[in-house]
Amino acid sequence: MEIAFHLGAHVTDRDHLVRCLMRNRPALLAQGIAIPGPGQYRQQLRKLAFALRDQETNADTQDEILDSMIEEDEVRRVVFSSEAFLSLPKWVVSANRLYHAAEDRIGMLRHLFPEARVELFLAIRNPATFLPALCADKTSGGVEQVLKDTDPLALRWSQTLARITEAHPDLPLTVWCDEDTPLLWPEVLRAVSGHAPDSVMDGWLAWYWDLVTPTGHAAMRRWFDNNPPSDDIARRKMLAALLARFVKPEVVETEDLLPGWTEDTLEALTAVYEEDLDLIASIPGVRLLEP
Repeated sequence: MEIAFHLGAHVTDRDHLVRCLMRNRPALLAQGIAIPGPGQYRQQLRKLAFALRDQETNADTQDEILDSMIEEDEVRRVVFSSEAFLSLPKWVVSANRLYHAAEDRIGMLRHLFPEARVELFLAIRNPATFLPALCADKTSGGVEQVLKDTDPLALRWSQTLARITEAHPDLPLTVWCDEDTPLLWPEVLRAVSGHAPDSVMDGWLAWYWDLVTPTGHAAMRRWFDNNPPSDDIARRKMLAALLARFVKPEVVETEDLLPGWTEDTLEALTAVYEEDLDLIASIPGVRLLEP
């Protein structure tokens, strides 16, 4: 049994991934991949993780949990997706860290499935846009107060990922930049679900609806219907060309500044983030998806 945990991060995916995979449930199930609805597991897994953290678990525990959350038989892989797996929104930033308890939360989830091969998946985002978006999110009450006592330049994704891999070296961790998702989206879907490379997810272009004009979205559908890409590289090239032509102007506008920030702050945070990506690519156990 394989268990894939899509961990967010907050203000990156907004449930696009699980909705697309759920739309393709029959095709994925034919490949032995189960996509339970979020309502079947999000609160339950969190409660069980805390309730069983100090108790022994075994194959029977794992089977009971899976039986309560999936109805399908002959399943080889299950995908669970929730940005709350690592933290509630208001605790994303604390003590100059991103997801300060990430390794503990993952350990608690791993504890529920002791006989499974567990894989982790996480989108990261430039703090220059991540922090303002987090503050603007209505579910993240309290983040603004925490940020008043935080040095944003000290927030490094590489530190979070290193803590996870050091605590759980047996769990493969796949990471991608939220900024690259427009070019990588079908590859992200495949990485998380584990579906066959020649499978095309129905509705995968729905992700781009808020990114491009209606005319552009129709053009994208026509192009990919009539010109199926030969491989990932060919698809990325065509996505890049279509997005450059049809992206909505307001999408590329600068994010709002947080109190006390300047344009220099954004530039400094972006420079640190780009340096951090080089570190992330070198962390053992981390696979960085890149265009």
